[in-house]
Amino acid sequence: MIYKGVPVSPGIALGKVHVLERYAHKVYRRSILTSEIKSEIARFRKAISETGKDLIEIEEKVHKALGSKKSGIFKGHRFFLEDKILVSGTEDIIRSQMTNAEFAFSMTLSKITSQFLKIKNDYLKERARDISELGGRIMAHLSQRTDETPWDKMRENSIIVAGNITPADTTNMKANLVAAFVTEVGGRTSHTAILARALEIPAVTGLKDITMQLTDGQGIIVDGISGIVITDPDEETVTNYKREKKKYWDEQHSLQKLVELPTITKDGKTFHLLANIEIPEEIQTALAYGAEGVGLYRSEYLFINSSSVPTEEEQYLKYKLVAEKMLPYPVIIRTIDLGADKLADSVDIPDEPNPTMGLRSIRLCFRVPEIFKNQLRALLRASVSGNLKIMIPMITNVSEIIKVKTILEEIKRDLKEKNIPYDGNVQFGVMIEVPSAALMVDLIAAEVDFISIGTNDLAQYILAADRSNENVRYIYEPMNSAVLRLIKYVIKTAHEHKTPVAMCGEMASDPAFTKLFIGMGLDEFSMSAISIPKIKKIIRMVNYEEACQFANKMVGELSLTPAVENIGAEDKTLS
Repeated sequence: MIYKGVPVSPGIALGKVHVLERYAHKVYRRSILTSEIKSEIARFRKAISETGKDLIEIEEKVHKALGSKKSGIFKGHRFFLEDKILVSGTEDIIRSQMTNAEFAFSMTLSKITSQFLKIKNDYLKERARDISELGGRIMAHLSQRTDETPWDKMRENSIIVAGNITPADTTNMKANLVAAFVTEVGGRTSHTAILARALEIPAVTGLKDITMQLTDGQGIIVDGISGIVITDPDEETVTNYKREKKKYWDEQHSLQKLVELPTITKDGKTFHLLANIEIPEEIQTALAYGAEGVGLYRSEYLFINSSSVPTEEEQYLKYKLVAEKMLPYPVIIRTIDLGADKLADSVDIPDEPNPTMGLRSIRLCFRVPEIFKNQLRALLRASVSGNLKIMIPMITNVSEIIKVKTILEEIKRDLKEKNIPYDGNVQFGVMIEVPSAALMVDLIAAEVDFISIGTNDLAQYILAADRSNENVRYIYEPMNSAVLRLIKYVIKTAHEHKTPVAMCGEMASDPAFTKLFIGMGLDEFSMSAISIPKIKKIIRMVNYEEACQFANKMVGELSLTPAVENIGAEDKTLS
């Protein structure tokens, strides 16, 4: 049988199926006496404490193997153990219903997870699964069954098939020599997928009911590059995939030889490859893969990974660290890009029927000006420590840019009055993610120092297809001519105004587009650090003049019709 899922971690693995079964904790209700309330609450608190110790142990192991970014996931889990709804809610049920801790906790956990799962948001559904996994750990301590683990019957070179894999499960995989995993749920944004890529474990998700169709011991092949899963393969298929696996690893090793080489085409045209990062600890990895700077520092993860709004000082220290570590290369820090599928407990974001097109990114920043101003102050203060640049996401019109620049000038004046140093020439740029911004890029280019194209959002808005919605995933096709034409228009028009253009969306790391974007004249590609050698290899194999001809043939001499270009001229008159 051949199954098609979502590839979340690249690589190829051949092995035997191991269906990962959770040890179910059967919960029974037991009435207690008034005199037993204190002991039940104490038992519950002890289970919470023991679970916290488990997470600290896991966090330390992950930190040692993968660094603080990956281990930070478990720090977030420990914050949940202090959640008032979880702890106080359970204790209130013990008192009010005179019931045992197991039953009280199961009621509270069910209530919390059901609230998360009601929200049509992939990111929050992943968090619900994280919470369920934590609940299992707490329940294991309550029932004193912590000696049993899902790994007890694991065979070497097993390929796990499960409903879901938790981040804690993922950390066990290397120790148990797991070759790959396949799940019914999950996506590229899940913490599990992040850890799988860091551990170089091939993974495919989104295979509905796969656990019901496979049994232990079946032969299985997992292709984490294409998202293909094959069960009971014949000898010819096994031979072919062994060859593909060797080819994949040979390519990975050969790519490492390119790290120190310049990013230059065969006929001498230079390009720049930068890294997308989430936390300062990724700088070392970025440099190891040959990054020439940070093209996108997702500052919102400072908020997502914190139970409270980071202070100006906390942010300043993070931004300063990144700028210093990356010297002499540039660091482009994107201001808070929360909303849609990125939520933080520390920032109040209202529920909306269509959050993808709602209160998010710069729109949210204008709603919470003090938080936004604190971030801008921290960025300006850190600007003296390196080549730091400020980038605003989700710009829709020129008035938003002017509003941000006005706020920046106010903060600069305040810093100057207080004799707080900052770089008066810090570069200011925006992301082009909305069609309206793309169509008036001539006006925008006049207001900024640089532009970066966010292809993930731009493509979904052009095609009116939510990229996280499985029902319309077939429509979300970045190769669509409308997407490519608008990208070319942005690059062409920005260059006419002598404004450099970068790209930091997923298309920048897709080899299928590299030659095309070279020909369009894209100045910088920004991507996950691990993708840099692969894109560098393609650039070094390409002739720039041929790439230009190729781009014109694929997209056309003019990316948009004269009628649309005239709209830009009319907008300039109106402004």
